[in-house]
Amino acid sequence: MTTAVDTNALLALLYDDAHADASEAALRRAYRNGQVVITPVVYAELAADGHFESAAALDEFLTDLSIQRTDPSQAALFRAGETFQQYTDRRPAGLQCPSCGTEQTIPCTECGTDLTPRQHIAADFLIGAHAAVDCERLLSFDSGFYATYFPSLAVAPE
Repeated sequence: MTTAVDTNALLALLYDDAHADASEAALRRAYRNGQVVITPVVYAELAADGHFESAAALDEFLTDLSIQRTDPSQAALFRAGETFQQYTDRRPAGLQCPSCGTEQTIPCTECGTDLTPRQHIAADFLIGAHAAVDCERLLSFDSGFYATYFPSLAVAPE
């Protein structure tokens, strides 16, 4: 069994946050069941975090955790694009006030185009599609998002 790992699970370990223990336990279970991998986009997100001074330091961290970097298949890349399109089609056109719930549109002051929320990016869909198509499960703390767009994907910790 191959387990893909989302960036948030590794950041939990790096920063010893509230999810660190759950992340460590889920990784231990994953190691017992097979290979543990990340996509290049997770590698890039870890590099962007600023925790690592060099690629060698990031590589050492991954080696210490026995995590391999793997490229997504063509099928996973295509699925990521399809699913991202579903997300953008479903995304609301306007903005919603977090206090009262009123929905409204706000035009850009430069060009007049209505502003829309941008909560997820294509990278999130690439991580999910890679796990769904090329692996058997995903280690992530964003299970609600992945359950919505990749409902057959097993996400741990549950």
